Parts: sequence; structure tokens; C-alpha cells
Amino acid sequence: MLLLEADGKVLFREAGIATPRGMRFRDAPGGAVLPGVGPWIAKAQVPVGGRGKAGGVRPVATAAELPTILQALLGLRIKGCDTREVLVEEMSGGPEHYLALMVDAAAGGVRLIYSPHGGMDVESQAAHGERGFSEVLPLDAEALEAAAGRMADRVAGTQRAGLLDLCRRLIALFLSRQLMLAEINPLFAQPDGRFVAGDAKVVIDMNTLAAQPVLRGILSDGRALYPDAWRKLSQDFDFVEIDPAGQVGLVTTGAGLSMMLIDELVAQGLTPNNFCDMRTGQMRGSPARLLQIFDWLAAARDVRVVLVNIFAGITDLSEFAQLLVDALRERPGFRLPLVVRLVGNGEAVARDIIVAHPDLGIAFEPDLERAIALTAERLRTVSRKEALDAV
Repeated sequence: MLLLEADGKVLFREAGIATPRGMRFRDAPGGAVLPGVGPWIAKAQVPVGGRGKAGGVRPVATAAELPTILQALLGLRIKGCDTREVLVEEMSGGPEHYLALMVDAAAGGVRLIYSPHGGMDVESQAAHGERGFSEVLPLDAEALEAAAGRMADRVAGTQRAGLLDLCRRLIALFLSRQLMLAEINPLFAQPDGRFVAGDAKVVIDMNTLAAQPVLRGILSDGRALYPDAWRKLSQDFDFVEIDPAGQVGLVTTGAGLSMMLIDELVAQGLTPNNFCDMRTGQMRGSPARLLQIFDWLAAARDVRVVLVNIFAGITDLSEFAQLLVDALRERPGFRLPLVVRLVGNGEAVARDIIVAHPDLGIAFEPDLERAIALTAERLRTVSRKEALDAV
């Protein structure tokens, strides 16, 4: 999972890697006291690349300009992600370099990359053979340290010591936090030989969080900024918003089956709101997991129809059907139309349970194509106002 730049830089500073002084904003206050004397740069905090080209990075010449710039950036959607926070930093300068450590699964190791050319076009420069250093190494501190020395030997004498020190700190951070990626681009070279991280692209492994309290703390403190990751961490299942404007809310299980269903819906011109792998095997005797999903879908601004798609093997669908009924009874205000497809073990009894509760307005359809067609029909016949009134 990609951390926001501001959180990546928190980890950098803890590792002794220099970053520009900055402040984080989640609203647009007037009269903010900014670090240093300016100028500054305001950067939308979204977990995707390409912010600059999307208008998410703007210069701030004076403190008086800040409220207007924050208003423009907060809420800005970049590659499907809404900007909920803006990082404002002192403007940095100097020649731009590039440094990264990443897990290279295809090569079977960790790749250390350095280029004396950073910035937005570093990928094309690397493609033309201008990358200064690239080696795949074992996940071993000694091997990585030795590679850092070979890398630094390619740099001018005034910068060699600074780059070597920074690379060693990045290696220590990468290993201690069990990261998938730690990338600095641009990495600003200073006249005195030091380097300053102008950006931070840090990817964490969610599977290591049990042993990483610092990373868990970042997600906990920023749960509003990492809603999908926090849901997985706190609820122990996957619910990922893929399109805030999606009109079809999904209650599904099985990652592969859920992704297949999303593809089928998109192919039919429908807009799914979310990916969901609710793991029915962990729902024994309690509708709590379903209730949580219903609450999230009710809060989604454009969801008008809910499609439930459960293919059961070991799970008994009759138990799931009863939990579904119980959940709807506990949420009498939740009345978005439901199309329910249950296929597998206990399907016949599950159908009987649902049919026995006609007041809940559930359309039961075991055939996938017809279930998708029913979902499309509900979208055509239920206005947005009716959907909002239902919840």
C-alpha cells in the first residue's frame, strides 16, 4: 500500500533523511504561520502518481495566497482519489537526482537504483541508458551496503559521502520497516554535499503490520486519509472504494470472483462503487460484518442499487441468507434495492429464507447474467432521490 508523501517523509525523518520543512492542512485556514520565509510549494496528498500533471502541485509565493490555493486543492480528484490533505513545504532547490530501493519479485531480490537525473521524466531517461546504477541484490543488509558503496563510487567527490550516507539510511529504513518500495524523486543535491528528499514514495506491505506498530500507528492516526487500508486493518476484510461516483454497491466474497464481477458490470455499462471480499467464513452467528458494509454503502453518495453475489463452497448459504435478513431487520432505514445471487451449498434453503421475507424487497436471482440485468433494471427505475430517501 502506498503511503501519502507526508507520511513517507515522517519515516524518512525518523531514519535521519533530510526533508524540507512543511505543514499538513486538512482545511483552508487564514493566517497560517508557514515554515521558513518562502516561497513554498503545496502538494495534494493522494496515493497515486502524476499529481503535478493533474494540477495537484502548486507554488505558493506568499502566505496570503495559501487559503485560496488550499481551497483549490482540497477535494481535487486525481486519478479517482479525492484530496483530503495538502502538504505545504519550503521550496527546495539544487540538481535533481533519483534514488530507490524496491522489491523486484520477477528478478528475485531487491533492486537498488540511482540516477543523476531525477524529476518527472526519470523513467524515460532510465530507458535511454542514463540511469547511473541498477543492481538486483539479496535481501541482506551487508549485500545492500556493499552495493551502496559501488553506487557512490560513480558520483563526484563532493557528493559521494552525502549520497552514501543517505543510501545507508534508506537501506536501514527499508529493512527495518519491511517496505516494498522506498523512492526519492526528486532528490535534491545541496552545495555542501548533502541531499534533501523532495518527495517520498513509500509502499508498505500490509501483511507485516502485526510486527510494525509504527506503520499501524500511521494508518490509525490517518484513518480518514486511508479509509480502505483502515477498514482492512480494523475489520479484517476487504472493502475498497473504486469509484466514489459508482451507482452499484457490491456485497461479495472471494477476491478473484469479486474482480470478475466488477469487470462484468463495467462491460455492461454499469459503474461499481466498490470491491468487496467479505469472507463469509468469518461471519458465524453475527450479521456485524454485513451491517458494517451496509453502513458504508449507505454513506456512499451515488449508490442506488446493491448487488449481493456469494458463491459458496464450505459456507452454508442458508446461514448467510439468515444473517442477511437479520442485518436488514437491524437496519430498517436501509432500503436500497437489493439484487441477491447466492449459488452453491445450501442454495435452495437460502432461497426459501429470502422468499419468506417479501417486505424486505430482495430480488433473488441465481443466474449471473440475469442478476446483472436486474441490477441495471433497478438503476433505470429507481431515481437518485428515491435511493437517498430510502437510506
